[in-house]
Amino acid sequence: MPNFLVLAACSLVPFFVAFLWFHPKVFGGDKWKLIANLTDAQADKAISPLQLGVSILLNFLLAFGVFIATNHQTHVLSLTGPDIDAFKGGTALAFMQEYGSNFTTWHHGISHGLVICLLFFVVPVLGYATIFERKSMKYLLVNAGFWGISLVIMACIISKWGGVPVY
Repeated sequence: MPNFLVLAACSLVPFFVAFLWFHPKVFGGDKWKLIANLTDAQADKAISPLQLGVSILLNFLLAFGVFIATNHQTHVLSLTGPDIDAFKGGTALAFMQEYGSNFTTWHHGISHGLVICLLFFVVPVLGYATIFERKSMKYLLVNAGFWGISLVIMACIISKWGGVPVY
């Protein structure tokens, strides 16, 4: 089962990464305006509280998706229906006692953050949007880099602390 406090904390990770990634000395400021094809008026427009709240909600949904991808113990729970009582005895309990703490490492989070999240979701979705919004390859690479770093960090945190044992 997910640790919702960890998922909530992970929903803030993209904000911290964005602060660094889109800093004027990295890809932000005038560089980002050119890459994203933004006017000064568009770039200077403030984010409303509603937009900020929606972005936090979207990041939380993303963190929950990363949890599902990285926490294999959830898949075992889904096989029981999910019947948490099945973990109080029998085969499910024995299985989880033997294998329940496997794949709860930073390394596992890195692999899932890079391969599953970045390669199978971020690059295809952003690539598709980049093509049809007629953006540049730089736009794709900057955004994919941002989400790749964000998702790797999120996956590392979630892999290590995101699951709550049910057995």
